[in-house]
Amino acid sequence: MKTIIRGGIVLGAEKPLKKIYIGVDRSKIDVVSQEEPIGYEDAELNVGGWDRLVAPGFITLHTYISLYPFRYRIFSGRINANSLMSTMSQSDVYYFALLGAYHLMRTGVTTVVFSDRYNDNVARAVINVGLKPIIAVPVGCNNSPENWEKEFRILYNRWSHEGSNNVILRLCEPQDSIEVFEIAREYKIPVLVDRHVDLSQFKDIPNTVIALGGGGRGDFDTVKNNNLKLSFTPSFETSIFPLSELKPSMALDLVPNFDLRHEMSVAVNRLLLTSEEAFKAVTEWGYKQLNINAGVFLKDSSADIIVLEFREPPSFPLDYASPYDNLVYGGYNIETVFVNGEAVLDGGVPLNVGLKDVEEAIKRVEEIDKKVGERLRSLEKS
Repeated sequence: MKTIIRGGIVLGAEKPLKKIYIGVDRSKIDVVSQEEPIGYEDAELNVGGWDRLVAPGFITLHTYISLYPFRYRIFSGRINANSLMSTMSQSDVYYFALLGAYHLMRTGVTTVVFSDRYNDNVARAVINVGLKPIIAVPVGCNNSPENWEKEFRILYNRWSHEGSNNVILRLCEPQDSIEVFEIAREYKIPVLVDRHVDLSQFKDIPNTVIALGGGGRGDFDTVKNNNLKLSFTPSFETSIFPLSELKPSMALDLVPNFDLRHEMSVAVNRLLLTSEEAFKAVTEWGYKQLNINAGVFLKDSSADIIVLEFREPPSFPLDYASPYDNLVYGGYNIETVFVNGEAVLDGGVPLNVGLKDVEEAIKRVEEIDKKVGERLRSLEKS
């Protein structure tokens, strides 16, 4: 299947490009050209326009996608996330993750790294929406499986295959580091390391480690001096100096807005990154940390693409002089999303998620609310 996409501004090449054609052949970028590419005269899809901005799909390096419907009350401390998770069935988790993935798609995310309970169900929900899932098996975390190593091997065999590693590890306690680092070396996979795990206490750190948190990490110098990778959530960041030297990625965690474009704007406003660097953090730099051939518009890179329209407010205008600011601060105007060259959102309408799915998810949210309310009342009586 061939698709041709036109963009008035195209980000994701070596520099911003003006009035460009992108040719997609099956799941890969085939051509990026100022002239209409040869061989695409009868392309099955022809989308975009000169009043559109085209960019690679975003990646978030960590989130709890099944808690999406409850993020406001968790953030405000009105409910405990662990208590909430204990009330959820596997089916609940699937539908809540479906809602979360639906939201991410509508905000331009095409690849999501998550660390949830019932990760297998979450991965299925993400795929059914049309996005790419990457499971981070939690080790020493509040939501860790009883036998994390067994869980990892099962999920790895089920979800990873040659040329595509979709299962990694997340380390929350230093006492598990030896085993986690050994498996990381054996399988050649990244390890997300929580901010309260001090990496300075370790002598032999795998180069696949991705430290969660920014300049506020107590071991920031260790991360920097060992050329380790960094992934941060701007809304939670207290760094007093720019982070661009480390080429960080971004993680949504469970911020209330659940929107990488908002996090990009926070990073820029706090002078942690420039607009161009913030864009790279959710595209090129993020994918590179996981060794994924995406996030850039180069031949044979993965055709994960978002198309944004700027014809009218609140997104107007398409500003050729400030293309990265255009993306970071523009209105919510994502028109089309491609994953592996297949449209999963077209004309702002999701193609894989129906009203019945959303209604079932909302019904289950109401049932969880009832369960949690009954438990709280029981505790109050006790």
